Amino acid sequence: MYSGDCLVAVADLVLNSIDQLNKVEYNRKGRKYKFVNNGFQRVREEDKHLIIFPEQPDLHLGAVSAYSILSNINDGALLEQYPDFCRAVVGTADLLETKGWCEVGDSSVIHYRNSQFDLDEYKRSAFEVLKSVSDEHRTMGLNLMLCAKLNFLHTDHHIGVKVESYYMKYFVVEYFGDEALTSPDILVALKSFVHWGHIGGFLYRLEVPNISLSPQLKTSFDTLPDPVPELKESVHDRYPSGTSKYSLIRKAIDTIADYQYSSLIPYPQEPQFDLQWLYQLCHDIERDPIRYHLRSASKNLCVEPVSLNAIGSKYSHNVKVLLEFVSLVINTFDQTGGEYLLQNSKIPTLTPQLIDAHRTIYQELEHISTSIQEYEAKDWEPDEIVLRLARPEHSLVDAVSTMRLQFSDDYE
Repeated sequence: MYSGDCLVAVADLVLNSIDQLNKVEYNRKGRKYKFVNNGFQRVREEDKHLIIFPEQPDLHLGAVSAYSILSNINDGALLEQYPDFCRAVVGTADLLETKGWCEVGDSSVIHYRNSQFDLDEYKRSAFEVLKSVSDEHRTMGLNLMLCAKLNFLHTDHHIGVKVESYYMKYFVVEYFGDEALTSPDILVALKSFVHWGHIGGFLYRLEVPNISLSPQLKTSFDTLPDPVPELKESVHDRYPSGTSKYSLIRKAIDTIADYQYSSLIPYPQEPQFDLQWLYQLCHDIERDPIRYHLRSASKNLCVEPVSLNAIGSKYSHNVKVLLEFVSLVINTFDQTGGEYLLQNSKIPTLTPQLIDAHRTIYQELEHISTSIQEYEAKDWEPDEIVLRLARPEHSLVDAVSTMRLQFSDDYE
């Protein structure tokens, strides 16, 4: 074979390989990817979309679309094994469409005109299910939707690789039994269903403050039944997605400040150890959590979203040294009450490198800890030890007490 022919053969082989790649698909974490434009891109599967036609509510297309999705999961096994779950999904999908509670414009909900959905194929069976839907089923579906939006507020995910958020687990078991919690079919259905609802609208009904909604949407969502108090109260149980490290640091500082010997622990006075910015930021997050959500801007959830990247860049060194200080204290003293915090990967392990980075502080802490242990060995009481040992000019408890006084409303 001539060299020119060899080159042509190699070129043909490469072209054929590329052509084969165009047909390659793979799944990762339940998401489908296809080779497009010289790279793998995620494929949005229409069989997971809620198809709606709000201009013709009599068609109940949302309910029919939801039914079609359920019937295509494991060859329709869900319809037989968990009929009440399916009624909840179909009934709620119907509400989402007719009430305007859908996440319109999102890739999870598309208009009938932009779809290839075959209404006639599923209409009769879907209507049979829809006729059997009760108000109780709709309540089930709405509560699952609220749980998912609450989870999105706290974690940036509607649902994880399994049903794991507290209230979602509670309602799934309460409504459909223990086995539903580990059913792969239930999980697949939920991963579609919970994305159909309007994020801002459901968070608004959970009384998350300052959600950006049009007057029309507010009026519409005001008709949604009042969520159970436990769901509304849990809004403030955790910080919004993207801000957990600030909550962790303040919680850790507060915890070790309550340690019985915290008045003996010296608190560094260098600027990087300043607590004012931390307590102010946490105060602001608790007052207006949606502004600090990781996706507040991309999802148009509020009027003036805060840039977490800017905050992270500004305080990255402060975050680092405060986490290191927490590690030094918890690892040096016994029974500070913060030992469980060491399970969090954000708090660094006590290593020779960490000790070298804060050698002076560590030596002070070690000296105080040793002195406390010596007096405890003599059966001295904690208050006696505190009185006996010299209190530093700037103690941990003093630094935290100043913050608690300034932000007293946050501790009510």
